[in-house]
Amino acid sequence: IAPSSFEYISSNIYPNWNGSLLAGALVFKHIERIGLKNNKVVSRSKIAEGLGRPRDVKQGPDGYIYVSIENKGVYKIIPIE
Repeated sequence: IAPSSFEYISSNIYPNWNGSLLAGALVFKHIERIGLKNNKVVSRSKIAEGLGRPRDVKQGPDGYIYVSIENKGVYKIIPIE
């Protein structure tokens, strides 16, 4: 997937993602959410598709996830309730 960055999610803002790994996929232009259990991959899904090439993904001190997209800026991922 030509990963640009990885971030382990430990935020209660995203309860279904807690304990997941997020990876920026430069070639496919999305963020890959990798579900882990006992240090093994148990699921994979695409998020933030269609925004462009993700350069970095980070969990901020406020618990939200931020994604830097090449030539576009930084986006905050807000969960849908």
